[in-house]
Amino acid sequence: MKTILLISLVVIFSGCALTKAQMAVTVHNPSSFDRNYEMAEIEWKEIQKKLNLQSGENIIITNSSNEQVPYQKVTNCDYSGENLIFLTSVAAGKEESYTILKGKPENFQPLVYGRLVPERKDDFTWENNRSAFRVYGPALKATGEISNGMDYWSKKTEDLIIDKWYENDLAKISSYHSDHGEGLDFYKVGRTLGLGMTAPFDNDTLCLGDNFVTAEIIDNGPLRITIKFTYDSYFAGSHAIKETRIISLDAYSLFNKVTNTFEADTTLLTVATGIVMPVDNPEEIAETTTFGNNSGIIAYETPEDKQNGTIFTAAIHPKGFNTIKVSDGHYVGINNYQPGDKYNYFAGGGWSKAGFEDFNSWKEFVKLQKIKIDNPLIVKVN
Repeated sequence: MKTILLISLVVIFSGCALTKAQMAVTVHNPSSFDRNYEMAEIEWKEIQKKLNLQSGENIIITNSSNEQVPYQKVTNCDYSGENLIFLTSVAAGKEESYTILKGKPENFQPLVYGRLVPERKDDFTWENNRSAFRVYGPALKATGEISNGMDYWSKKTEDLIIDKWYENDLAKISSYHSDHGEGLDFYKVGRTLGLGMTAPFDNDTLCLGDNFVTAEIIDNGPLRITIKFTYDSYFAGSHAIKETRIISLDAYSLFNKVTNTFEADTTLLTVATGIVMPVDNPEEIAETTTFGNNSGIIAYETPEDKQNGTIFTAAIHPKGFNTIKVSDGHYVGINNYQPGDKYNYFAGGGWSKAGFEDFNSWKEFVKLQKIKIDNPLIVKVN
């Protein structure tokens, strides 16, 4: 009798252990190459339901080695709810297994960061562990310096450096326009789109807005930062334009996801995603320093700085560009656009002192990024 009772208790407690609320997740790589340090994404409400999560309860995510992996709750693609993202690396054609369950997560080092910088005339600057970017705010506009473009800071450290660079620059200890071992800002924007921003395109002319008016952080790390920028109205030809930009940067990525929305008093606009080029004779240098693919890539090699090297730039539109050309001092990808729609694409850069030998290596990298965008990791909840 004791033996039977003992066996019954073992079965009962084993059953309890097996039915503990948890989710099994597999991430499949459909590509013929390895996918390293990318984000897997799941609807948060699905996790809440399967784990019966109550208010205040936390989760952990473990890999097949039972190690915790970093994760973050983020806004979903249409900003109507939340998703969960976590870091994953999956070999070509393979899959990795993860488990999500209730528990206390470890403290993970943030890999993204960004903030408004009022001490530098309202810059908004953001970064991940690979690169950094900024756009210009209202205090700078008040000085007469107007720029609607995105700036690029070249990094060769995985440290988050925004605060350090600003503090040292403002204290006149060291300028972030010089390389002190971590990188520098030597990208030139001015009154342009800079690196890969988008604007209405009227009669072969880019119609640029001014500096942003408001900046709101939507997602704030540790794996993704998302910022919403609003702008004062401006004109594209005879049409009044109201613009909103949402820019999102993931850990390890060299590309921002950009979502533009243009409101206008018309049913159709032409818009151009552009990369600034030198003012002097850009058509003459375009043959060797640009790469365009109507399936959705524009890439440009900036003129070499003999001391600091070369910046490589690109924008990727998943649905492709109707026309690609040099126009109005930019290398542009042009599309028709219905006002009010979300215009989604990616923009980013690389540096000759941080992993890219030449323009050819950058072009191959950008082509690979387009394949990744077109063929996302496949996440399955079991």
